[in-house]
Amino acid sequence: MQEKVENTEKTSESDHLAWVSFIRYRRIATGLLMLMGILTFLGYLLPYYGIIHDSFLLNVFRTGAQAGFIGGFADWFAVTALFRHPMGLPIPHTAILPMQQKRLGKGLGYFIARYVFTKDEVKDTLNKIDFPSLIARYLSNPTNIDVCAKIIMNSVPNMLDRFEDGRASTFVSRIFSRLLSGESLSPLMVRSLRTMVDNEHHQEIVSFLLEVIKKNLKEKEDSLKEIIQDRVKEQGGRFLGWMIGGSVASKVLLGINKEMDRIDPQNSDLRHGIAEWIKKEIDKFETNPERSEKISEALKIFVDHESVQDWREDIWQKIRTLVEEDIENDDGWMKNLIHDTLLYLATQLREDPSVREKVTATLQGAALRSLPHTQQWLVDFTENVVAGWDSKALVSRLETRIGKDLQFIRINGSIVGFLVGIIIYLFIYVCFGSVT
Repeated sequence: MQEKVENTEKTSESDHLAWVSFIRYRRIATGLLMLMGILTFLGYLLPYYGIIHDSFLLNVFRTGAQAGFIGGFADWFAVTALFRHPMGLPIPHTAILPMQQKRLGKGLGYFIARYVFTKDEVKDTLNKIDFPSLIARYLSNPTNIDVCAKIIMNSVPNMLDRFEDGRASTFVSRIFSRLLSGESLSPLMVRSLRTMVDNEHHQEIVSFLLEVIKKNLKEKEDSLKEIIQDRVKEQGGRFLGWMIGGSVASKVLLGINKEMDRIDPQNSDLRHGIAEWIKKEIDKFETNPERSEKISEALKIFVDHESVQDWREDIWQKIRTLVEEDIENDDGWMKNLIHDTLLYLATQLREDPSVREKVTATLQGAALRSLPHTQQWLVDFTENVVAGWDSKALVSRLETRIGKDLQFIRINGSIVGFLVGIIIYLFIYVCFGSVT
């Protein structure tokens, strides 16, 4: 606020000094014009009353004063006509700035767009800007990363709503397969999986899978009993299968359900074993390019499978629910993923020449493609801004800023007119011997 006040005070002081300078030079120009008029009047008045006699020098001086007055008056008229009607008379093509304010604004906009904001100038300016380093430097600040992460997280609900218009299934079925086939996905996938395990978020997935298995066991219990009984019959014969097949099947299923119920969410050897297995697989995924490629290809085949595509709507709803619950968590998996991704991006922008080149080319291309629209926007913006200015304020501002230079035109008109008048008189006198 204080800086704004200081800037306003500096602007006011600058305007005041410009106005004082304009007034001073306008008085000089007007005084010189009046002087030429008085000299012209006296050049005729004094000989008329016999105070002085006509002579060659008087004619030279009087002719110069006439030309100086005419030149000064013509320049006064031209300068005044820019800002207002001279002497208040509605003479055509005067008061140009206030009368043609909108057209002048449009012309100024076209000048800026076509001769200042040109493709070559914009391209040269963009080439001087190191966009990757600027972005990397910005993302190197943890506070800035928090701001970016918050913006992304806040935009997620809106993005999810947009996908609900029927594009979600297309997104799930197509984009996943394309992403999974990219080589650049491997480092990001490794970092994401490692973050998930380190923050114990994989436990939620394990719990979900266990619940699904338990649910399916209960739903398919009759079918599983038949399968076990048939297996007992194959191994021990029909009589043995008839005698103990049902009992064996019941005991097997009962044992499985007990083991599933014994798995503790926070303290379980099975869960610990799953975490260790995932970490080992992540290490292999990171150090073995062939394995990484095979896993990516397997995931791609899985996503492209017809049965998976049939389930895509259900998959989408589960993904959305998981995401919506996770974004509410201050230490959620998505927030950590976004943080890690932004840090990884900052590193790539600093160290990877190909990434730097792609980012630069993308930003420059986007700026140049939008240039025609931007130029037209500049034209319309300048036209509307200038047209919206108060005419008196516009005249006052322009006259204050350029008035001093325009007064020099008036001064030069009087002086140059005086000298040219004398030169023309002498030239005619030399050529013809007298001037009437």
